[in-house]
Amino acid sequence: MISSLRGRIIARGTDHLVVDVGGLGYKVFVPRHPSGDDVTLHTHQAFREDFQALYGFESREELALFELLISVSGVGPKAALALLSIARPVDVAAALANGDASALAKAPGVGKKTAERLIVDLRGKVGGIATTSALPGGPTSDDDAVAALQALGFSAVEASAALRGVPSGPAEARVAAALRSIKRG
Repeated sequence: MISSLRGRIIARGTDHLVVDVGGLGYKVFVPRHPSGDDVTLHTHQAFREDFQALYGFESREELALFELLISVSGVGPKAALALLSIARPVDVAAALANGDASALAKAPGVGKKTAERLIVDLRGKVGGIATTSALPGGPTSDDDAVAALQALGFSAVEASAALRGVPSGPAEARVAAALRSIKRG
């Protein structure tokens, strides 16, 4: 399973990049193109009967939201990428948390029924993402805390859910508090 790529962009398509990593070119579908040519992407690898695809994101938060979106019945990677291409992850999460179907339906290929299904299925699951800071250019303490929980065997979605409601502070303190709340639950 490919979980991240670091390399140089050698080609750009309308919905994808080709990233050269040590002489191998990986085609990665992205919601938006990074500004520079050197990139680090957090990836989701999808396997289907007839193809494989790699989806790339500049932050772990965006990857976690993508994985949450595709967990909803009837929402595939194309619709999830469309949602993430029209707004920042915190804005998509806020629309889900606030029940704003019209904001979600602005994404190409996402109709009102799909937007409403997303809200019903995900409203209670996006609280941690909706309140996370989305500062471009660097990891947040949530990114570090999510990464630490993932290193302990939790999925990105489980890690984000465990951190929901944990007071802000250093990543180490947030991880410890999340683990205590998991142990109690």
